[in-house]
Amino acid sequence: MLPISGERLIKLIPQKFPFVLISLLIEVSDKVCISKFIFDETHALCQDGRLTSAGLMENIAQTAAAKTGYENSLKGKGIPVGFIGDVRDFIFTKQPKVGEEITTRIEIIHEIFDVTVIAGTIELNGEEIASCNMKIFVEPEAKLAEQTT
Repeated sequence: MLPISGERLIKLIPQKFPFVLISLLIEVSDKVCISKFIFDETHALCQDGRLTSAGLMENIAQTAAAKTGYENSLKGKGIPVGFIGDVRDFIFTKQPKVGEEITTRIEIIHEIFDVTVIAGTIELNGEEIASCNMKIFVEPEAKLAEQTT
């Protein structure tokens, strides 16, 4: 049941501290997922009081991971590991400051075998500050089953 935060959220993604880049899972539907994130100055991807561009990209990827993890948890399946395979058209106009809350929306463009193509956007106070298209490769279920036995 949404929203999800804290330890319940961490269980849905393969990333662990200090590389977690989502704080709250807001919405999950067939093609869309929305998350929120607030960070402090101790975050690994915070530099000079701002979230780095790598942090923005990883935030988009983790929003996609949270969608998959949430859906798998509802089906009683394990949490898959994904890898960013390609990033296209990444642009950012602003890096959020410590304490500012960003809202990230990903949309599934298509899924082919173990590859998911997404479009991601990040907003700060209603203004779009970053976007990209991303290919994410997900470990096949057979390999995932081997890891849990």
